[in-house]
Amino acid sequence: MTSAKKYDAIVIGAGVGGLSVATLLAKEGKKVLVLEQLDRPGGRALSIQGKEIADKGLDWYKKVLASQFTYIADSDPAIEKILADRMLDGYTLDIGYHAISANGAGYMLDFEDLIGGLPEVAKHGAMYGNYFKGTLYRDVAGTFVDPQLKKIGKEMKIPFLSFYYEAYGLPEEEIDRLEKVSFQEWAEGKGITKSDILFDHLHSVGTLFSTINDPKDISMGDIFRYFKHAFGPKLTRNVLGFVGGFVGNGTMEWSKAIVEKLKGFGGEILYKSRVLEIKVDDAKVTGVRVETPDGEETFLADTVISNIPAQHTFKVIDRKYFPEAWSTKVESMYGYGSYAPYMGLNKLVMPEEEAKMGLKNTCILPKSEGYDYDVYICWNIQSAVDPSVAPAGKYLYTAYLPLTEKESRNPELVKKIVARLPEFMEEIYPGFKESIDWKLDLVCWKLEGVAKSINQAGTQKVPVRSEHVKGLFFAGDTAKGYGVAMDCAIASGVICAGEILGKDFGIR
Repeated sequence: MTSAKKYDAIVIGAGVGGLSVATLLAKEGKKVLVLEQLDRPGGRALSIQGKEIADKGLDWYKKVLASQFTYIADSDPAIEKILADRMLDGYTLDIGYHAISANGAGYMLDFEDLIGGLPEVAKHGAMYGNYFKGTLYRDVAGTFVDPQLKKIGKEMKIPFLSFYYEAYGLPEEEIDRLEKVSFQEWAEGKGITKSDILFDHLHSVGTLFSTINDPKDISMGDIFRYFKHAFGPKLTRNVLGFVGGFVGNGTMEWSKAIVEKLKGFGGEILYKSRVLEIKVDDAKVTGVRVETPDGEETFLADTVISNIPAQHTFKVIDRKYFPEAWSTKVESMYGYGSYAPYMGLNKLVMPEEEAKMGLKNTCILPKSEGYDYDVYICWNIQSAVDPSVAPAGKYLYTAYLPLTEKESRNPELVKKIVARLPEFMEEIYPGFKESIDWKLDLVCWKLEGVAKSINQAGTQKVPVRSEHVKGLFFAGDTAKGYGVAMDCAIASGVICAGEILGKDFGIR
Protein backbone atom coordinates (compact mmCIF):
# COMPACT_ATOMS: atom_id res chain seq x y z
CA MET A 1 0.00 0.00 0.00
CA THR A 2 1.48 3.31 -1.09
CA SER A 3 1.36 6.24 1.29
CA ALA A 4 -0.70 9.31 0.37
CA LYS A 5 1.14 12.23 -1.16
CA LYS A 6 1.77 15.13 1.22
CA TYR A 7 1.59 18.81 0.27
CA ASP A 8 1.96 22.10 2.09
CA ALA A 9 -1.35 23.28 0.63
CA ILE A 10 -4.16 21.84 -1.48
CA VAL A 11 -6.45 24.12 -3.46
CA ILE A 12 -9.91 22.89 -4.44
CA GLY A 13 -10.82 24.34 -7.83
CA ALA A 14 -8.78 25.99 -10.58
CA GLY A 15 -11.01 29.03 -10.75
CA VAL A 16 -9.46 32.48 -10.77
CA GLY A 17 -9.37 32.74 -6.97
CA GLY A 18 -7.91 29.28 -6.51
CA LEU A 19 -5.22 29.81 -9.13
CA SER A 20 -4.29 33.16 -7.58
CA VAL A 21 -3.70 31.81 -4.08
CA ALA A 22 -2.01 28.65 -5.38
CA THR A 23 0.44 30.56 -7.57
CA LEU A 24 1.44 32.96 -4.80
CA LEU A 25 1.98 30.07 -2.38
CA ALA A 26 4.07 28.19 -4.92
CA LYS A 27 6.14 31.30 -5.64
CA GLU A 28 6.91 31.50 -1.93
CA GLY A 29 8.27 27.95 -2.01
CA LYS A 30 5.24 26.01 -0.80
CA LYS A 31 4.48 22.58 -2.26
CA VAL A 32 1.01 23.16 -3.77
CA LEU A 33 -1.56 20.93 -5.46
CA VAL A 34 -4.60 22.29 -7.32
CA LEU A 35 -7.51 19.91 -7.94
CA GLU A 36 -9.96 20.75 -10.74
CA GLN A 37 -13.07 18.77 -11.68
CA LEU A 38 -12.98 19.83 -15.35
CA ASP A 39 -10.32 19.27 -18.00
CA ARG A 40 -9.33 22.96 -18.07
CA PRO A 41 -8.73 25.89 -15.70
CA GLY A 42 -10.75 29.06 -15.20
CA GLY A 43 -13.87 28.08 -13.30
CA ARG A 44 -16.59 30.49 -14.36
CA ALA A 45 -13.93 32.34 -16.39
CA LEU A 46 -14.00 29.49 -18.89
CA SER A 47 -13.69 29.52 -22.68
CA ILE A 48 -14.82 26.92 -25.20
CA GLN A 49 -14.07 26.75 -28.91
CA GLY A 50 -17.21 26.47 -31.03
CA LYS A 51 -15.59 23.66 -33.00
CA GLU A 52 -15.04 21.75 -29.77
CA ILE A 53 -18.75 21.90 -28.96
CA ALA A 54 -19.68 20.46 -32.36
CA ASP A 55 -16.97 17.79 -32.11
CA LYS A 56 -17.80 16.64 -28.57
CA GLY A 57 -21.56 17.05 -28.79
CA LEU A 58 -24.44 18.72 -27.01
CA ASP A 59 -24.45 16.46 -23.95
CA TRP A 60 -20.79 17.28 -23.27
CA TYR A 61 -21.47 21.01 -23.66
CA LYS A 62 -24.44 20.89 -21.29
CA LYS A 63 -22.36 19.12 -18.63
CA VAL A 64 -19.60 21.72 -18.85
CA LEU A 65 -22.17 24.50 -18.58
CA ALA A 66 -23.89 22.82 -15.62
CA SER A 67 -20.57 22.60 -13.77
CA GLN A 68 -20.51 26.41 -13.93
CA PHE A 69 -24.17 26.93 -12.90
CA THR A 70 -25.26 27.62 -16.49
CA TYR A 71 -27.85 26.16 -18.85
CA ILE A 72 -29.13 26.66 -22.40
CA ALA A 73 -32.48 28.43 -22.17
CA ASP A 74 -33.10 28.67 -25.92
CA SER A 75 -31.40 29.07 -29.28
CA ASP A 76 -32.23 30.14 -32.82
CA PRO A 77 -32.09 28.00 -34.83
CA ALA A 78 -32.34 24.90 -32.62
CA ILE A 79 -29.06 24.09 -30.91
CA GLU A 80 -29.00 20.71 -32.67
CA LYS A 81 -29.04 22.44 -36.05
CA ILE A 82 -26.45 25.00 -34.95
CA LEU A 83 -24.07 22.16 -34.11
CA ALA A 84 -24.95 19.95 -37.07
CA ASP A 85 -24.33 22.83 -39.49
CA ARG A 86 -21.10 23.78 -37.64
CA MET A 87 -22.33 27.36 -37.19
CA LEU A 88 -20.12 27.85 -34.12
CA ASP A 89 -16.89 26.83 -35.83
CA GLY A 90 -14.33 29.63 -35.65
CA TYR A 91 -15.93 31.26 -32.59
CA THR A 92 -14.57 31.28 -29.04
CA LEU A 93 -17.28 31.47 -26.38
CA ASP A 94 -16.62 32.51 -22.79
CA ILE A 95 -19.08 31.14 -20.25
CA GLY A 96 -21.00 34.14 -19.00
CA TYR A 97 -19.88 37.67 -19.77
CA HIS A 98 -16.17 38.05 -19.15
CA ALA A 99 -14.93 41.48 -19.99
CA ILE A 100 -12.05 42.41 -17.67
CA SER A 101 -12.23 45.53 -15.54
CA ALA A 102 -10.07 48.45 -16.74
CA ASN A 103 -8.62 46.07 -19.36
CA GLY A 104 -6.81 44.24 -16.59
CA ALA A 105 -5.40 47.32 -14.84
CA GLY A 106 -7.17 46.67 -11.52
CA TYR A 107 -6.36 43.88 -9.07
CA MET A 108 -5.48 41.68 -12.03
CA LEU A 109 -2.44 43.87 -12.72
CA ASP A 110 -1.48 43.90 -9.03
CA PHE A 111 -1.48 40.11 -9.01
CA GLU A 112 0.44 39.86 -12.29
CA ASP A 113 3.08 42.17 -10.84
CA LEU A 114 3.39 39.91 -7.79
CA ILE A 115 4.10 36.82 -9.94
CA GLY A 116 6.46 38.52 -12.39
CA GLY A 117 4.04 39.53 -15.13
CA LEU A 118 2.20 37.79 -17.98
CA PRO A 119 3.66 39.28 -21.16
CA GLU A 120 2.29 36.45 -23.29
CA VAL A 121 -1.36 37.32 -22.54
CA ALA A 122 -2.96 39.79 -24.97
CA LYS A 123 -5.60 42.22 -23.69
CA HIS A 124 -7.83 44.37 -25.87
CA GLY A 125 -9.19 47.51 -24.23
CA ALA A 126 -12.67 48.93 -24.68
CA MET A 127 -14.43 52.13 -23.70
CA TYR A 128 -17.91 51.97 -22.20
CA GLY A 129 -20.98 54.15 -22.17
CA ASN A 130 -24.71 54.11 -21.54
CA TYR A 131 -27.70 54.89 -23.69
CA PHE A 132 -30.45 56.95 -22.11
CA LYS A 133 -33.44 58.28 -24.02
CA GLY A 134 -31.64 57.81 -27.31
CA THR A 135 -28.40 59.58 -26.35
CA LEU A 136 -25.03 57.93 -25.75
CA TYR A 137 -23.07 59.10 -22.70
CA ARG A 138 -19.50 57.82 -22.29
CA ASP A 139 -18.16 56.48 -19.00
CA VAL A 140 -15.37 58.24 -17.15
CA ALA A 141 -12.03 56.63 -18.07
CA GLY A 142 -8.84 57.93 -16.49
CA THR A 143 -9.08 61.70 -16.88
CA PHE A 144 -11.75 61.60 -19.62
CA VAL A 145 -15.20 62.92 -18.66
CA ASP A 146 -18.07 63.05 -21.15
CA PRO A 147 -18.61 66.77 -21.92
CA GLN A 148 -22.40 66.29 -21.97
CA LEU A 149 -22.37 64.96 -18.41
CA LYS A 150 -19.90 67.59 -17.27
CA LYS A 151 -22.15 70.33 -18.64
CA ILE A 152 -25.26 68.99 -16.89
CA GLY A 153 -23.39 68.66 -13.60
CA LYS A 154 -22.08 72.21 -13.84
CA GLU A 155 -25.40 73.79 -14.83
CA MET A 156 -27.39 71.94 -12.15
CA LYS A 157 -24.60 72.18 -9.55
CA ILE A 158 -24.61 68.42 -9.01
CA PRO A 159 -21.27 66.89 -7.89
CA PHE A 160 -21.73 63.69 -9.91
CA LEU A 161 -17.97 63.22 -10.33
CA SER A 162 -17.71 62.55 -6.62
CA PHE A 163 -18.88 59.02 -7.55
CA TYR A 164 -15.49 58.54 -9.22
CA TYR A 165 -13.17 60.68 -7.10
CA GLU A 166 -14.54 60.78 -3.55
CA ALA A 167 -13.14 57.36 -2.66
CA TYR A 168 -9.50 58.45 -2.86
CA GLY A 169 -9.82 60.69 0.19
CA LEU A 170 -11.88 58.38 2.37
CA PRO A 171 -10.43 56.61 5.44
CA GLU A 172 -10.90 52.84 5.58
CA GLU A 173 -13.44 52.99 8.40
CA GLU A 174 -15.67 55.24 6.29
CA ILE A 175 -15.45 52.82 3.36
CA ASP A 176 -16.38 50.02 5.77
CA ARG A 177 -19.43 52.03 6.83
CA LEU A 178 -20.40 52.71 3.23
CA GLU A 179 -20.51 48.99 2.48
CA LYS A 180 -23.99 49.08 4.01
CA VAL A 181 -25.04 52.27 2.20
CA SER A 182 -26.79 51.82 -1.13
CA PHE A 183 -26.03 53.71 -4.32
CA GLN A 184 -29.60 55.08 -4.17
CA GLU A 185 -29.12 56.50 -0.66
CA TRP A 186 -25.72 57.93 -1.53
CA ALA A 187 -26.98 59.52 -4.76
CA GLU A 188 -29.93 61.10 -2.99
CA GLY A 189 -27.58 62.57 -0.40
CA LYS A 190 -25.45 64.12 -3.15
CA GLY A 191 -28.42 65.52 -5.04
CA ILE A 192 -27.66 63.36 -8.07
CA THR A 193 -31.26 62.18 -8.30
CA LYS A 194 -32.24 65.72 -9.38
CA SER A 195 -30.98 64.79 -12.87
CA ASP A 196 -32.40 61.64 -14.40
CA ILE A 197 -29.52 61.64 -16.92
CA LEU A 198 -26.79 61.74 -14.29
CA PHE A 199 -28.56 59.27 -12.04
CA ASP A 200 -29.13 56.81 -14.88
CA HIS A 201 -25.53 57.12 -15.98
CA LEU A 202 -24.10 56.38 -12.54
CA HIS A 203 -26.68 53.66 -11.93
CA SER A 204 -25.50 51.93 -15.11
CA VAL A 205 -21.90 52.08 -13.88
CA GLY A 206 -22.90 50.85 -10.42
CA THR A 207 -24.61 47.82 -11.92
CA LEU A 208 -21.59 47.16 -14.15
CA PHE A 209 -19.48 46.95 -10.99
CA SER A 210 -21.93 45.04 -8.82
CA THR A 211 -24.14 43.00 -11.24
CA ILE A 212 -27.12 44.21 -9.17
CA ASN A 213 -30.02 45.92 -10.94
CA ASP A 214 -31.67 47.58 -7.95
CA PRO A 215 -29.87 50.84 -6.97
CA LYS A 216 -31.23 50.40 -3.45
CA ASP A 217 -29.11 47.26 -3.05
CA ILE A 218 -25.80 48.26 -4.70
CA SER A 219 -23.06 48.71 -2.08
CA MET A 220 -21.24 52.05 -2.37
CA GLY A 221 -18.50 50.89 -0.01
CA ASP A 222 -17.57 48.03 -2.30
CA ILE A 223 -17.30 50.38 -5.28
CA PHE A 224 -15.33 52.99 -3.35
CA ARG A 225 -12.88 50.44 -1.93
CA TYR A 226 -12.21 49.18 -5.43
CA PHE A 227 -11.71 52.69 -6.80
CA LYS A 228 -9.33 53.66 -4.00
CA HIS A 229 -7.14 50.56 -3.89
CA ALA A 230 -7.37 49.01 -7.37
CA PHE A 231 -7.66 52.14 -9.51
CA GLY A 232 -6.00 54.83 -7.39
CA PRO A 233 -2.41 53.59 -7.74
CA LYS A 234 -2.93 53.01 -11.48
CA LEU A 235 -3.86 56.63 -12.05
CA THR A 236 -0.43 57.67 -10.83
CA ARG A 237 1.14 55.01 -13.06
CA ASN A 238 -0.93 56.29 -16.00
CA VAL A 239 -2.11 52.80 -16.97
CA LEU A 240 -5.83 53.32 -16.36
CA GLY A 241 -6.93 54.08 -19.91
CA PHE A 242 -9.93 51.78 -20.49
CA VAL A 243 -13.15 50.99 -18.67
CA GLY A 244 -13.02 47.34 -19.71
CA GLY A 245 -11.52 44.96 -22.21
CA PHE A 246 -11.16 41.32 -23.21
CA VAL A 247 -8.42 38.72 -22.89
CA GLY A 248 -7.26 37.83 -26.39
CA ASN A 249 -8.52 34.46 -27.70
CA GLY A 250 -10.93 34.11 -24.79
CA THR A 251 -10.78 34.73 -21.06
CA MET A 252 -9.39 31.27 -20.30
CA GLU A 253 -6.07 32.26 -21.90
CA TRP A 254 -5.36 34.24 -18.73
CA SER A 255 -6.02 31.21 -16.50
CA LYS A 256 -3.91 28.97 -18.76
CA ALA A 257 -1.02 31.41 -18.45
CA ILE A 258 -1.40 31.42 -14.65
CA VAL A 259 -1.26 27.61 -14.65
CA GLU A 260 2.06 27.78 -16.48
CA LYS A 261 3.33 30.24 -13.87
CA LEU A 262 2.14 27.88 -11.13
CA LYS A 263 3.98 24.96 -12.69
CA GLY A 264 7.08 27.10 -13.17
CA PHE A 265 7.12 27.76 -9.43
CA GLY A 266 6.87 24.01 -8.76
CA GLY A 267 3.12 23.78 -8.22
CA GLU A 268 1.02 20.87 -9.50
CA ILE A 269 -2.47 20.73 -11.00
CA LEU A 270 -4.68 17.68 -11.55
CA TYR A 271 -7.64 17.92 -13.91
CA LYS A 272 -10.74 15.72 -13.96
CA SER A 273 -10.32 15.40 -10.20
CA ARG A 274 -13.36 16.01 -8.03
CA VAL A 275 -12.96 16.53 -4.29
CA LEU A 276 -15.33 14.29 -2.37
CA GLU A 277 -14.34 15.28 1.17
CA ILE A 278 -12.13 17.62 3.13
CA LYS A 279 -10.72 15.41 5.87
CA VAL A 280 -10.69 16.79 9.41
CA ASP A 281 -9.22 15.43 12.62
CA ASP A 282 -9.58 17.20 15.97
CA ALA A 283 -10.85 20.39 14.26
CA LYS A 284 -7.81 20.49 11.94
CA VAL A 285 -7.75 19.72 8.23
CA THR A 286 -5.56 16.77 7.28
CA GLY A 287 -6.15 16.55 3.54
CA VAL A 288 -8.76 15.67 0.92
CA ARG A 289 -10.37 12.59 -0.54
CA VAL A 290 -10.58 12.87 -4.33
CA GLU A 291 -12.13 11.06 -7.27
CA THR A 292 -9.42 11.13 -9.95
CA PRO A 293 -9.16 9.52 -13.41
CA ASP A 294 -7.11 6.78 -11.71
CA GLY A 295 -9.68 6.12 -9.00
CA GLU A 296 -10.23 7.44 -5.50
CA GLU A 297 -7.16 8.91 -3.80
CA THR A 298 -6.32 10.79 -0.63
CA PHE A 299 -3.89 13.71 -0.60
CA LEU A 300 -2.54 15.06 2.67
CA ALA A 301 -2.02 18.69 3.70
CA ASP A 302 -2.34 20.83 6.81
CA THR A 303 -3.75 23.67 4.67
CA VAL A 304 -6.74 23.31 2.36
CA ILE A 305 -8.17 26.21 0.37
CA SER A 306 -11.70 25.89 -0.97
CA ASN A 307 -12.41 27.84 -4.16
CA ILE A 308 -15.89 26.41 -4.57
CA PRO A 309 -18.81 28.76 -3.82
CA ALA A 310 -18.99 29.14 -0.05
CA GLN A 311 -22.69 28.19 -0.09
CA HIS A 312 -21.61 24.72 -1.28
CA THR A 313 -19.03 24.24 1.48
CA PHE A 314 -20.97 21.48 3.16
CA LYS A 315 -20.92 19.28 0.08
CA VAL A 316 -17.26 18.59 0.86
CA ILE A 317 -17.00 19.05 4.64
CA ASP A 318 -19.35 18.01 7.42
CA ARG A 319 -21.25 20.96 8.89
CA LYS A 320 -20.80 19.49 12.38
CA TYR A 321 -17.43 21.27 12.52
CA PHE A 322 -19.10 24.70 12.36
CA PRO A 323 -21.55 26.57 14.59
CA GLU A 324 -25.07 26.24 13.22
CA ALA A 325 -25.52 30.01 13.01
CA TRP A 326 -22.41 30.31 10.83
CA SER A 327 -23.48 27.45 8.57
CA THR A 328 -26.96 28.90 8.14
CA LYS A 329 -25.57 32.33 7.31
CA VAL A 330 -23.18 30.96 4.68
CA GLU A 331 -25.85 28.84 3.05
CA SER A 332 -28.21 31.81 2.92
CA MET A 333 -25.79 34.12 1.09
CA TYR A 334 -27.16 34.86 -2.35
CA GLY A 335 -25.47 35.45 -5.65
CA TYR A 336 -26.65 37.19 -8.78
CA GLY A 337 -27.42 35.47 -12.04
CA SER A 338 -27.49 36.60 -15.63
CA TYR A 339 -28.95 35.99 -19.04
CA ALA A 340 -25.68 35.91 -21.01
CA PRO A 341 -26.39 35.37 -24.72
CA TYR A 342 -24.11 34.97 -27.71
CA MET A 343 -25.04 35.91 -31.23
CA GLY A 344 -23.14 35.29 -34.44
CA LEU A 345 -23.60 38.27 -36.76
CA ASN A 346 -22.91 38.49 -40.49
CA LYS A 347 -22.53 42.29 -40.50
CA LEU A 348 -22.37 45.32 -38.23
CA VAL A 349 -25.39 47.62 -38.34
CA MET A 350 -24.05 50.06 -35.75
CA PRO A 351 -21.25 52.63 -36.16
CA GLU A 352 -17.79 51.08 -35.79
CA GLU A 353 -17.05 53.28 -32.76
CA GLU A 354 -20.10 51.88 -30.95
CA ALA A 355 -19.29 48.32 -32.04
CA LYS A 356 -15.99 48.68 -30.17
CA MET A 357 -17.65 49.93 -26.98
CA GLY A 358 -19.40 48.25 -24.08
CA LEU A 359 -22.86 49.79 -24.08
CA LYS A 360 -25.33 49.78 -21.22
CA ASN A 361 -29.03 50.46 -20.72
CA THR A 362 -30.67 50.36 -17.32
CA CYS A 363 -34.04 49.10 -18.59
CA ILE A 364 -34.59 46.55 -21.33
CA LEU A 365 -37.66 45.19 -19.54
CA PRO A 366 -39.43 46.99 -16.69
CA LYS A 367 -40.04 45.68 -13.20
CA SER A 368 -43.76 45.56 -14.01
CA GLU A 369 -43.09 42.48 -16.16
CA GLY A 370 -42.52 40.48 -12.99
CA TYR A 371 -38.85 41.15 -12.17
CA ASP A 372 -37.46 42.37 -8.85
CA TYR A 373 -36.22 45.50 -10.63
CA ASP A 374 -35.91 46.83 -14.18
CA VAL A 375 -33.68 44.49 -16.20
CA TYR A 376 -30.36 46.06 -17.22
CA ILE A 377 -28.10 45.17 -20.14
CA CYS A 378 -24.42 45.59 -20.99
CA TRP A 379 -23.42 44.37 -24.45
CA ASN A 380 -20.35 44.24 -26.67
CA ILE A 381 -19.44 43.18 -30.16
CA GLN A 382 -16.59 41.24 -28.59
CA SER A 383 -14.95 40.44 -31.93
CA ALA A 384 -14.80 44.15 -32.82
CA VAL A 385 -12.46 44.48 -29.83
CA ASP A 386 -10.75 41.08 -30.19
CA PRO A 387 -11.12 39.72 -33.76
CA SER A 388 -9.71 36.32 -32.74
CA VAL A 389 -13.03 35.18 -31.23
CA ALA A 390 -15.00 35.12 -34.51
CA PRO A 391 -14.37 33.77 -38.02
CA ALA A 392 -13.25 36.18 -40.73
CA GLY A 393 -16.19 38.23 -41.98
CA LYS A 394 -18.34 37.34 -38.93
CA TYR A 395 -18.89 39.03 -35.56
CA LEU A 396 -19.53 37.83 -32.02
CA TYR A 397 -22.11 39.67 -29.90
CA THR A 398 -21.93 39.07 -26.14
CA ALA A 399 -23.95 40.58 -23.32
CA TYR A 400 -25.04 40.18 -19.76
CA LEU A 401 -28.45 41.04 -18.38
CA PRO A 402 -28.34 40.63 -14.58
CA LEU A 403 -31.11 38.57 -13.02
CA THR A 404 -31.54 37.39 -9.46
CA GLU A 405 -30.83 33.72 -8.83
CA LYS A 406 -34.57 33.16 -8.50
CA GLU A 407 -35.30 34.95 -11.80
CA SER A 408 -32.56 32.95 -13.52
CA ARG A 409 -34.43 29.77 -12.62
CA ASN A 410 -37.88 31.10 -13.60
CA PRO A 411 -38.71 29.81 -17.12
CA GLU A 412 -41.41 32.42 -17.71
CA LEU A 413 -39.19 35.38 -16.85
CA VAL A 414 -36.25 33.93 -18.79
CA LYS A 415 -38.49 33.40 -21.83
CA LYS A 416 -39.56 37.05 -21.70
CA ILE A 417 -36.03 38.41 -21.68
CA VAL A 418 -34.87 36.01 -24.40
CA ALA A 419 -37.70 37.17 -26.67
CA ARG A 420 -37.14 40.83 -25.84
CA LEU A 421 -33.40 41.11 -26.59
CA PRO A 422 -33.46 41.06 -30.43
CA GLU A 423 -36.37 43.50 -30.45
CA PHE A 424 -34.52 45.81 -28.09
CA MET A 425 -31.39 45.80 -30.25
CA GLU A 426 -33.49 46.36 -33.38
CA GLU A 427 -35.03 49.47 -31.83
CA ILE A 428 -31.56 50.97 -31.33
CA TYR A 429 -30.01 49.66 -34.56
CA PRO A 430 -32.50 48.96 -37.37
CA GLY A 431 -31.44 45.91 -39.34
CA PHE A 432 -29.93 44.16 -36.32
CA LYS A 433 -32.29 41.17 -36.45
CA GLU A 434 -31.42 40.51 -40.09
CA SER A 435 -27.71 40.45 -39.18
CA ILE A 436 -28.13 37.46 -36.83
CA ASP A 437 -26.84 34.11 -38.16
CA TRP A 438 -27.44 32.27 -34.91
CA LYS A 439 -28.34 33.02 -31.29
CA LEU A 440 -27.47 30.97 -28.23
CA ASP A 441 -29.28 31.90 -25.03
CA LEU A 442 -27.35 30.90 -21.93
CA VAL A 443 -28.48 31.63 -18.39
CA CYS A 444 -26.11 31.51 -15.42
CA TRP A 445 -27.74 31.45 -12.00
CA LYS A 446 -24.49 32.22 -10.18
CA LEU A 447 -22.62 34.74 -12.33
CA GLU A 448 -21.58 36.54 -9.14
CA GLY A 449 -21.12 34.02 -6.34
CA VAL A 450 -22.13 36.47 -3.59
CA ALA A 451 -23.90 39.59 -4.76
CA LYS A 452 -22.23 42.87 -3.75
CA SER A 453 -25.30 44.04 -1.88
CA ILE A 454 -25.49 46.27 1.17
CA ASN A 455 -25.88 43.15 3.34
CA GLN A 456 -23.08 41.06 1.81
CA ALA A 457 -20.37 43.19 0.20
CA GLY A 458 -16.66 43.03 0.90
CA THR A 459 -15.85 42.51 4.55
CA GLN A 460 -19.28 40.97 5.14
CA LYS A 461 -18.47 37.93 3.00
CA VAL A 462 -16.92 34.70 4.27
CA PRO A 463 -13.49 35.35 5.87
CA VAL A 464 -10.61 33.76 3.97
CA ARG A 465 -9.45 31.98 7.15
CA SER A 466 -11.90 29.65 8.87
CA GLU A 467 -12.48 30.55 12.49
CA HIS A 468 -13.67 27.03 13.26
CA VAL A 469 -11.44 24.52 11.44
CA LYS A 470 -7.67 25.04 11.63
CA GLY A 471 -5.98 25.02 8.25
CA LEU A 472 -9.19 25.62 6.27
CA PHE A 473 -9.26 28.68 4.01
CA PHE A 474 -11.62 30.14 1.42
CA ALA A 475 -10.92 31.97 -1.84
CA GLY A 476 -12.94 33.13 -4.84
CA ASP A 477 -15.70 35.67 -5.25
CA THR A 478 -17.74 34.27 -2.36
CA ALA A 479 -14.94 34.97 0.14
CA LYS A 480 -13.61 38.30 1.38
CA GLY A 481 -12.54 40.30 -1.64
CA TYR A 482 -13.45 43.42 -3.55
CA GLY A 483 -14.02 44.62 -7.07
CA VAL A 484 -15.51 43.34 -10.28
CA ALA A 485 -15.88 39.66 -11.23
CA MET A 486 -12.39 38.24 -11.95
CA ASP A 487 -10.78 41.08 -10.00
CA CYS A 488 -12.87 40.18 -6.96
CA ALA A 489 -11.77 36.54 -7.11
CA ILE A 490 -8.13 37.58 -7.61
CA ALA A 491 -8.28 39.97 -4.66
CA SER A 492 -9.67 37.18 -2.50
CA GLY A 493 -6.88 34.85 -3.59
CA VAL A 494 -4.22 37.44 -2.76
CA ILE A 495 -5.78 38.13 0.67
CA CYS A 496 -5.97 34.39 1.32
CA ALA A 497 -2.33 33.79 0.37
CA GLY A 498 -1.31 36.65 2.64
CA GLU A 499 -3.19 35.11 5.56
CA ILE A 500 -1.56 31.72 5.03
CA LEU A 501 1.94 33.11 4.64
CA GLY A 502 1.67 35.92 7.18
CA LYS A 503 2.67 38.33 4.43
CA ASP A 504 1.20 41.63 3.24
CA PHE A 505 0.71 41.54 -0.52
CA GLY A 506 -0.97 44.94 -0.60
CA ILE A 507 -4.61 43.81 -0.70
CA ARG A 508 -6.31 43.41 2.66
